[in-house]
Amino acid sequence: MDTDRDGMGDICDDDIDGDGKRNSADNCPKAYNPKQEDSDRDGVGDLCDNCPKRYNPKQKDSDGDEVGDVCSSKSDSDGDGRQDDRDNCPYVANAGQLDTDKDGVGDACDPDKDNDGVPNKVDNCELRWNPNQADRDRDGLGDVCDTDFDGDGAEDWRDNCPRNGQIRKSDFSNFSRVALDPEGTSQRDPEWEVLNNGAEIFQKHNSDPGLAIGNDKVEGLDFEGTFFVKAAARDDDFVGFVFGYVSNRKFYFASWKRQEQNLLGSLIRLKPTATSGVLLKLVNSQTGPGTMLRNSLWNDASKQGQTKLLWQDRAKKGWEFNTAYRWKLLHRPEIGLIRFRLFRGQVLEADSGNLFDFTIKGGRMGVYCFSQALITWSNLKYSCNDEIPRDIYSQLSPETRRKVKPSNNNWLS
Repeated sequence: MDTDRDGMGDICDDDIDGDGKRNSADNCPKAYNPKQEDSDRDGVGDLCDNCPKRYNPKQKDSDGDEVGDVCSSKSDSDGDGRQDDRDNCPYVANAGQLDTDKDGVGDACDPDKDNDGVPNKVDNCELRWNPNQADRDRDGLGDVCDTDFDGDGAEDWRDNCPRNGQIRKSDFSNFSRVALDPEGTSQRDPEWEVLNNGAEIFQKHNSDPGLAIGNDKVEGLDFEGTFFVKAAARDDDFVGFVFGYVSNRKFYFASWKRQEQNLLGSLIRLKPTATSGVLLKLVNSQTGPGTMLRNSLWNDASKQGQTKLLWQDRAKKGWEFNTAYRWKLLHRPEIGLIRFRLFRGQVLEADSGNLFDFTIKGGRMGVYCFSQALITWSNLKYSCNDEIPRDIYSQLSPETRRKVKPSNNNWLS
């Protein structure tokens, strides 16, 4: 890891975030905050404090939603996974919490996103300050945003999120480890290694269920990657990926089992049985990480209070060792659309068809494994996208089409 991207790894950098404060004296050693604001005087800077107005030096966050337990609330008026008093648009869903002008009002509900005095509706560069609205080529885009709409230094043609100044490219370098069954010692937790400038992840062990989750939050999402399991692993368990991660109790995931198998040593009344094949599930767990969630992840079927099966491939074909599989995932929370496709080379292995679920409005992305060793996920790529590919748009109902904008590209070909 190299948080401040100065060429020196965090493990040997005495100023990890590059804010001029040595780690030992920095109240947010991994977040750039040279002013060291600490409103509640708990020793944790406001910028990295999960309860900046409540004294909580231990920063306990049981559900992993980035809000500390002492100030956690179930009040979420817009259902975007951010509680109202920590949501910069409490009545408009915006899981990404993008706030371009840093005025405390999220872009999703800010009438002037760049604070230049020109309302968004008539601003020819709504994310970049340009009160004079200069547009020399008269193309409708202001001069300051002609080639870089969000002003993040990455030209639009190579920017994964050209309307989001917080994201330029896919990067899992600074990720979070999420243990989904921290109880007991029957299996160790996954051991993750990030490679190739954040585009590749390797997991070594036959492990408890776990996730490696990137830091970027996205609403409309395109997510793709390749996974490969070495034959030396000699096992037949789960490999997959995650999207819409809100907390360790709430996320979507795709999972692929190589062979049918019962989970041993678990609660008999759950009868956790996994068949071979790929599936998509929603985790909406009342208990969070532990035995109940572990068994529900293993079981194909929906489990009340834990998981919901969204789709399962009827072929129930297992994955093979030493074989590269590529997935493509489309998620448009505005209309609840989820579409998943899986390839082996040019061969289509599985297609979920258009699925609709409105539970999660967006979130973080990552990878998932359960009891499977020697997995590599490579060429990981995610991008922000609210438009609907032309060929999928044509499959939607007239009522749904009126809510979204089609793109000029096809997704199925």
